[in-house]
Amino acid sequence: MTYTDEHLRSYLAGSLDSETAQKIEADLESDPILEQRLLALEGLLPVVQQGFAEIPDADHLKQLEDKIFAQPTPANDHAAAPTFVRTWSTRAATLVIGLAIGTSLMYWTDDATDWRQEVASYQALYVKETIASLNRSEDELKQELAEASTAVGQQLNLSDLNDLEGLKLLRTQVLGHEGAPLIQIVFADPNGAPVAFCILKDTNAAGTIMQSTSLKGMASADWTGNGYRYLVIGGQNQSRIDTVAEQIHSRVL
Repeated sequence: MTYTDEHLRSYLAGSLDSETAQKIEADLESDPILEQRLLALEGLLPVVQQGFAEIPDADHLKQLEDKIFAQPTPANDHAAAPTFVRTWSTRAATLVIGLAIGTSLMYWTDDATDWRQEVASYQALYVKETIASLNRSEDELKQELAEASTAVGQQLNLSDLNDLEGLKLLRTQVLGHEGAPLIQIVFADPNGAPVAFCILKDTNAAGTIMQSTSLKGMASADWTGNGYRYLVIGGQNQSRIDTVAEQIHSRVL
């Protein structure tokens, strides 16, 4: 199930219906990205980041612990919060301390989260008017794809990017992330709203299956394979984004 920020805020406040709250609890067991979103919404993410800023000694861990339990959020009001919220509060505290001493390091050193969030922040600036004037010819689109293919080291064909759930290909541009090439391919959905397909070259990226999530309030789907990270993002129609991602996955890989 895909959870919006509103779902998660209600969960933290203890006002979410018990059935959905229990689903969130169950998904937290296997979804580190969901765990990170909750930490960010509860204001604990900076504490986690501080934990990695230096090698933690005993005094530093004690300071982290004090900060965690001092967070002025409904989730820390154990007297009033429902059982599942109290469980999250304890879980979050344990997670942060564990992260500080490295027990869950693999969840938080994954560059995938950073690049997705940066792309999402960029994509969030796009509105219909941003792309309304984009009108490339077929030859121009092919040329842009050829330049992007060279930059990222992966062949991109116009035929693979047509007929994607009613999306219209508008532009391809070469960007970058921490010195690595990042390709942004921009589409318009049937309503003229922007959707992007992005490729980040990362030779250390292990293959993963496609997963759906919400980034900056937008529907998205991402996966990795063959030394690349892939992301489709835009709008709120998660079903469309998932279908587009599946189509691209079957054509590009």
